[in-house]
Amino acid sequence: MTRIIAAFLAFCSLAVAWALPAAGADDKPVRVLFVLNGSGGHNIEVNTPPLFKTIDAVGGIKATLLAPPKGKPGDGEHLAKLADVKRADYDVLVFYTVFPKLDPAAEKAIQTFVEEGGGMVALHGATASFGNSKAWLNLTGGRFAGHASGTYDLLIDIVDPKHPITEGVTPFTINDEEYTYKFADDVKRNVIAKFRERPAKTSEKNNNNDILWTIEVGKGRVFHCGLGHDVKAWSTPQFQKLVLQGIHWAAGAPKTVNIPAGK
Repeated sequence: MTRIIAAFLAFCSLAVAWALPAAGADDKPVRVLFVLNGSGGHNIEVNTPPLFKTIDAVGGIKATLLAPPKGKPGDGEHLAKLADVKRADYDVLVFYTVFPKLDPAAEKAIQTFVEEGGGMVALHGATASFGNSKAWLNLTGGRFAGHASGTYDLLIDIVDPKHPITEGVTPFTINDEEYTYKFADDVKRNVIAKFRERPAKTSEKNNNNDILWTIEVGKGRVFHCGLGHDVKAWSTPQFQKLVLQGIHWAAGAPKTVNIPAGK
């Protein structure tokens, strides 16, 4: 079992850093804080290990986890530590969370982090998180507004194949939830991928199929990926490639990532 998987399953209640192998001797790894919270279908202990295994194999990222104690994946008390997030400590914040509220101090720290040039990646249930925060809505560009019950084989069309996040990714099918959104007013989203079509039972009423987009915030960059419901999605090579390339783009250091076979 790889170092990061073993450490992740140990699940210390405090954030623990792992220095993962760099992609090359001259590469400076991207410092990433993975902010995790979720149980049930979004169980962080079950869903995220495939991505961490790939990170361990690919290198180029120094990962720190901010996660609940083992066995309590939906416990949100650790999220108060976000108030201490500083641009000097990390290049990118990655959120795979669902439902909890955001303390005002944490809200301010995240917004300042991005405005000062930090990157942020918001995955799947992140748009169903922190519903008390208008700042969070503006950072992510939209709030989760429902989905057809269950998961579906969804065909993802790449709208902008020349974007660094989608570089090398062709249209692909992923078994996942079909998210709909209430978009933030006056936030300019650069859409880079869409559903080709939605399930018949969709709650989407405006014929909008957006699912991946980017936003410029101050000096910083935000990447939202609405995919990533369960371990099947997190094991999909195209999903992993988009997330890792999204991290590098958000850090201001775009990079093409090749996912090893079998990951």
